[in-house]
Amino acid sequence: MQAKHPRAFSLIELMVVVTTIGILALLATPGIRNAVERTEATVTANDIRIFAEAIEFYSTAEGSYPEAMTYTRMPNEIASYLATPWKNGSYSWFYVNTENLTYVYVYNLNFTAEQAVRLDSMIDDGNIATGGIRMAYNGSGLVYLFRYNP
Repeated sequence: MQAKHPRAFSLIELMVVVTTIGILALLATPGIRNAVERTEATVTANDIRIFAEAIEFYSTAEGSYPEAMTYTRMPNEIASYLATPWKNGSYSWFYVNTENLTYVYVYNLNFTAEQAVRLDSMIDDGNIATGGIRMAYNGSGLVYLFRYNP
């Protein structure tokens, strides 16, 4: 008499497969999260770089930095150069120009410290406490310094 071979998987085989897939998913999750954080930092760094270039081009053409700006009120020369997130309110920011200081403060980024350092290394010196990019108070945002005369 011949032994019958079952045509289905046993419960043990299914449990081994499901456990293996679960372990692989757990191993992949941090890598995926890191890739997303790197992408967010890169996009924001490029957007800040474009904003800085627009202000510097304006400053070169006009001989001075713009007096005041918001996303709803900015010179046409700057607005035509900027990407949509700066003009439609996707970024929360304000721009300040005083006698000693000119900067843009971008807040509500929800960045981790690692993302801020990564962004700073793309634009500046890789140290969020020095240079042109600085971490704002309590990590609430980033400050890009155009001009600073203490």
